[in-house]
Amino acid sequence: MQITEISFKSADGSFAKEGVDVDLRSLSDEEFNRIENEFNETGVLVFRSQSLTPQNLIELSKRFGEVEKHLRQEFSLEGFNEIHVLSNIKQGERTIGSAYAGDAWHADLCFKKAPSRMSILYSLEIPHDEIGKPLGDTLFASAADAYDRLSDSQKNRIADLRGIMQYNRRQEIKRQERAKDHPRPPLTEEQKAKTPDITQPVVRLHPLSKRKCIYVNETYTFGIEGMPEEDAKTLLDELQNEVIVPDRIYRHKWKVGDVIMWDNCLTQHKAIGDYKLPQRRKLLRTSISGTPVE
Repeated sequence: MQITEISFKSADGSFAKEGVDVDLRSLSDEEFNRIENEFNETGVLVFRSQSLTPQNLIELSKRFGEVEKHLRQEFSLEGFNEIHVLSNIKQGERTIGSAYAGDAWHADLCFKKAPSRMSILYSLEIPHDEIGKPLGDTLFASAADAYDRLSDSQKNRIADLRGIMQYNRRQEIKRQERAKDHPRPPLTEEQKAKTPDITQPVVRLHPLSKRKCIYVNETYTFGIEGMPEEDAKTLLDELQNEVIVPDRIYRHKWKVGDVIMWDNCLTQHKAIGDYKLPQRRKLLRTSISGTPVE
């Protein structure tokens, strides 16, 4: 018997799904279960026209699991240290949020031994160009579909490989690149100690759906264990290109009130930085804890 009337449609003809007429503030248990089941299979869900308070966002996130506190607490929303602010808005010389987060393909917190299960992003301000076109789109690609498309020989080649994840190295690269427009302090020694270099399997088994996913990305994976750096880069580039096939990417054009949730094993994403002040962008993000990678 069909318990809930919540339905989904393809988001712009892609692998992502959009919830139809859903109010995320008032979900019954049956409605939430319907959303979670769809999420575990699809990896990206979109909900338009939401009106969430910070507390609403935290309460929604907690239904999926434990909400994590971001390493860079200087970009937390005041009074809500579980909410990470993504924004280019400045107060004096200080940017109120992470101004250039996610501007290359990645999976959130893949550099942790127990990576984030998922992320939820809610839009408050969206930049537009002079004719009103929204800027700052976010791209999503299915790392699970990409693995499925590999040939048997490709799958055999990468089956037992491990990628080298280096968060601290990436943060220093980006800090230097953006020193002039959005300066941020270097990581403290305490912060660095929390994110040591680790390895993760190149092919990760999703803990719930059991789908296999390509689990290396251009942001945080700097090598492959036991492989010369040049050879590793060639293979990593090859795998990244398998993930981001242009006609299989979902490009989300933001509106104020949008909520997107994505699975950090099944998918990768990238933010487009085609805007700058006085074009303002502000979004709120939560991350839900995951399990150690098998």
